[in-house]
Formats: sequence, C-alpha cells, structure tokens
Amino acid sequence: MSRTPSSAAAAAVVALGAPAPAAPGSLASRLGRAIALVAFIVLVVVLGLTLAPANALELQYAVSLTLFAVATNLILGFGGLVSFGQGIFYGVGAYTVALGWMHQSLDFTEAMVLAPLFGAVAAVPLGMLALRTRRLYFSLLTLTMSQLAFVIAENQTNLTGGTNGVFGAMVPTWLLDPHTSFLFTAAIVAVSIAVLWKVVHSPFGLVLRAIRDNRERVEALGVNVYAHELAAFVISAFFCALAGSLFVVYSQSSYPEILNWTASGVPVFMAVIGGMYSFFGPVVGAFVYEFASHYLIEYTQDWQLVIGVVLLAIVLLRPDGLAGSLGSLRARLRRRRQPAAARPAEDLATPDDAGGRP
Repeated sequence: MSRTPSSAAAAAVVALGAPAPAAPGSLASRLGRAIALVAFIVLVVVLGLTLAPANALELQYAVSLTLFAVATNLILGFGGLVSFGQGIFYGVGAYTVALGWMHQSLDFTEAMVLAPLFGAVAAVPLGMLALRTRRLYFSLLTLTMSQLAFVIAENQTNLTGGTNGVFGAMVPTWLLDPHTSFLFTAAIVAVSIAVLWKVVHSPFGLVLRAIRDNRERVEALGVNVYAHELAAFVISAFFCALAGSLFVVYSQSSYPEILNWTASGVPVFMAVIGGMYSFFGPVVGAFVYEFASHYLIEYTQDWQLVIGVVLLAIVLLRPDGLAGSLGSLRARLRRRRQPAAARPAEDLATPDDAGGRP
C-alpha cells in the first residue's frame, strides 16, 4: 500500500528516533480522560443555558477564545513558531462579517463561510514571507505585520469605520438571544477543535512536532519543512478567522483594536498559562485568562500587572502550564498507588513531567 508524503515522513522520523507520540495509556486512563472531557463539556453547556444573560455572554466569549487559543497553539506549541500576528486573521474573520454586512448586505451565513476562507487566503502570502525567517525574526516580522494591519484598519475610515469600527445588527435575530448564540458558538468551537485535534494527531502533526524539536534532522530526511510550516500557518489562520467571526456574534461589532499586536499576544498568553505542549492546555488557559481578567478589573486597575506576574511565575516555575501540572499530579498519584517494585526505573529516578514537552 502506498503512503502519503506526510505519513512516509512520519514513519521515517520515528524510525530515526525523533520524538513520537506518547504511547496510549491504559484503558482506564483513557476512559478517565474521556469522562473528564465529557463532564467538562456538559458543565459548560449547562452553565451557558442556565446563567443570567450577561454571564452567558461572558461564557460565550470565553468559549470562542478557546478556538483562537487552540488554533494559535497549532503553530506555537506543536510547530515551535512564536507568532504575534494571529490577530490579523482574527480581525480578518471579524471584518469579513462586519464589512460584508455594511457594504454588500451580505447574508450572515455567507459571511461566516467566507471569513475563515479569507483568513486562510491572507495567510498564504504573509506566511510565505514570514517563514523565510527564523525564531526571533519570525516573531518580530509577524508583530510588524499585525501593527500594519491595525494601522490600515484604523486609517481607512470609509472602508472600516476607522477607530470607531463597525457596529450594527449584523447577526440574524435568532442569534440575539444570549443562550441561543452561546449554543451556536459552542457547537462551532466543538467541531473546530475536533478537526484541530485530528490535524495534531495525524502524520502531518507528527512531522510538525518533529520539526519543532529537531528541524535539521527532519530536513536531512528530505521533508519539505517550509511547506509543512506554511500549511500549519494557513490552517491556524483559517480557524483564527473563524474565531474572529464568532467575536462578531458575541459583540455585533468589529474594530481595529482586535488587529493590534497586543490582541495577537492574548492567545499566546492563554497557551502558556494552560500549557502549550498539551492540546487542551490552551482551552484551560483561555478560561483562566478571560475570567481572571474579567473579575480582576472589578478590583484593580492594574489587572494586567497581576496577570503578567502570574504568567512570569508559570514560565519560571512550571513551563508546561496548568495542564502539565495537572498531568504531573495525576502521574505522581498513580506512582504512589503502585508498589515500588512495579515502578519503572526512570519513574523512581526522576519526577514525571506528564503533559510537558516530549
């Protein structure tokens, strides 16, 4: 049977000893994770349907941010590319819906379909340029692109509304109810994250992680590293733009600030807080970041300083984030329940780093 290029490359990467996906855990462990995930989804849905409208809207925004964070983490945690330009595609998604409504009287459903496509199309030339650079220069170039997009949106008053942005009844009436719009957002986010899960755990995702950990070795295998990184950049942009269109469902507006480089830094913060080397780490980080910032604003004007200190502490003390900490805790509890003679030698010699970088 013939293999696709990605699957053949993945097989070669594993054969030469590059990082491979962790071996699946026991049936009980996998069942426990599945139950925990289902319980979390059920809890979020129940809260979204029973909370007061204002709180349901806040939860809806947090759910939409999880997609933004997970999509960004595709190139951050799994691709090793620190981009401060994903806000461009988030803004493209939001402005596609807003400007389609303002200038073309575009149907909301059509705009929602076009938003991620426009995000992916915009990512092709930007990615082709930015990926010619490495590490710090890549980050700086994406940051510059983000600021350029922000300035364009702010200065093109006739097209984008300038600093004031675009406000209006751009979503259908059936989405005006907070609980209905929450369900709509949650359904799209759930499907999108499931697709991203499949991407990360595909042969393409394995090659992407190998590139992150040892670019030179993967290049020596004959893998087109540039093409893989560009594909990941475009896929990330597609879902970031989709998350941007969901922002319009939440706020019924679009404005230049969502294109600012600081907005691009938000999903990076979420991924770091939750754990960038865990697929669901950014989901945890998105909820923690959004609700922490929401409630900190009520008590202090220096809420960004508080979050910055927390972020610094996580980077210094627990680089694998909250999800990694939970994974390590579960691993320690499992080891304590095992007899000493039954523990693997490496477990007895070094602390487990479950959930961390492979």
